[in-house]
Amino acid sequence: MTVIASRKAAAAGGDRPPAERLLVAAEQLFGERSYHRTSVAEICARAGLATGSFYAHFGSKADLFAAVIHRINADLRAAMAAALKSAADNQRARERAGFRAYFDLMSERPWIHRVVREAEFTAPGLFKEYYERLVRGYARGVRVAQLSGEVDAQYDPEVIAWVYTGLGNFVGMRWAEWTSGGRVPDDVFDDLMSVLAHGLPRRQVPGRGASGDASGAAAAGDAPAPGTAAPATSAARRA
Repeated sequence: MTVIASRKAAAAGGDRPPAERLLVAAEQLFGERSYHRTSVAEICARAGLATGSFYAHFGSKADLFAAVIHRINADLRAAMAAALKSAADNQRARERAGFRAYFDLMSERPWIHRVVREAEFTAPGLFKEYYERLVRGYARGVRVAQLSGEVDAQYDPEVIAWVYTGLGNFVGMRWAEWTSGGRVPDDVFDDLMSVLAHGLPRRQVPGRGASGDASGAAAAGDAPAPGTAAPATSAARRA
């Protein structure tokens, strides 16, 4: 049995309360088929419940969709919060722990961002709320790091938080969702952490300054020493 098939089977497990079983089943089906192509009857069948019992827990399929979005958001934030508790008390360690927890949850449930993306068209207000809640948490963490001197205070914490959100969304989509539950590789993860820590400084060429002209960069100590190899990129390491 594949990992995804075993997850589907688990959705109908009798150990969960009925409302939770409906949420798990709906999340999977919305991710597989989309909101509009999934019926209440199909959700109940996946959850192992009679169709008539659905309305004892949710007023409509739209209400269930909203609950699924809130559940995904809460699970992501809870996973990252748990990871941060065991991280070292510095911004880079917190970034590493938070992003790894985020990516690992996407690997476990690779359909979740397909569900969230559909909310942009099915429930725009819910979509906006989803990302704003994530960003508020990120921005608070950035502000704490700025107050401690770990992050330059010239930057707006909200801007940095949206940058984090975009990086997490698309790196996770590429390596977790598009590879059917694959894990973001360590070299990809390390590249991301390096970009967060150092930005994208222009690589210096011997004999040239930062602007690319032959302005004596070596005299300023900017160029790499002759014979020193540049670090291999992740693309080169995977070639």
